[in-house]
Amino acid sequence: MLKRTITGGVILLMTFLFVMLKQISPIFFDAYVLIIMYGSLYEMFKVHQLANKQADFITLCLVPVISCAIMNWSDNFYKSLIFVALLAIAVLVVVLLEEIFEFANDRRYGTTEKNVSVLNQRLFNKTKNTMMVFAYPLLPLLFLMALNHMIYDLAYVGIITAFAVSMLTDTCAYFVGRLFGKRKFIPEVSPNKTVAGMVGGFVGGIIGAIACFFLFYHTSTFAIETFANKGTLISLFIIIGVIGSLINQLGDLVASAYKRKNNIKDFSNIFPGHGGFMDRVDGLMFVASFIYVLFIIFLV
Repeated sequence: MLKRTITGGVILLMTFLFVMLKQISPIFFDAYVLIIMYGSLYEMFKVHQLANKQADFITLCLVPVISCAIMNWSDNFYKSLIFVALLAIAVLVVVLLEEIFEFANDRRYGTTEKNVSVLNQRLFNKTKNTMMVFAYPLLPLLFLMALNHMIYDLAYVGIITAFAVSMLTDTCAYFVGRLFGKRKFIPEVSPNKTVAGMVGGFVGGIIGAIACFFLFYHTSTFAIETFANKGTLISLFIIIGVIGSLINQLGDLVASAYKRKNNIKDFSNIFPGHGGFMDRVDGLMFVASFIYVLFIIFLV
């Protein structure tokens, strides 16, 4: 418990530091997201090794830094989204061609009738695994980076709200679950999740979003009143709190299911009491994606 609390405090302080450094340049928070992305990629690589699955992690390792360069170079976030979509297509084409050539080479040299059928079954497995890693976790984490490159004030609002909703959802779910949790919630997927904890997390996420609204609106910290009227902003932050907390917990369940499928407890143990990068951002990445989409629709 103490170890988990200390680690959580350190993570919170580091997050605060990188958000504050954004005042100097957006590249600082980009660097923070890049650390998360490469840490997550490494953990996914280790999981794939344990499961004896192939994925083109060399190509995937180029995605975060290329995406970062695109977002810093582009003066329009719509252009950034188009370029990232083109990057996804490029990854797919590269991996497909690579696998087709490997398949043709294996069929040409040293194959027997017995293992030809095995080769046929394995065709495009590497492509499938690579694109799955691109979709989870790289793509949702790219939305966290994209938040950093929205209009100056909205970038801060989006980033802070995403972390507030995610962290309060996780924290309230943990403590309420420990204090009042008796009935398990899908124990086959996540043995430690309880109904009480899920409800506590749901309430915590809503509190986090509403607190962010009052902080930003009544102190005019980031001038959010210039993007929409008060009624629209209240409704938007309530939606973020309600759906964001649910999405955060869904992301946690997705990560739990993925870990159970691969017979691991945590993605790594780099953060004592918390697990690995993926264990910490499994919900945050989806909350950030949701906030980005909402801001594009209603505030930009």
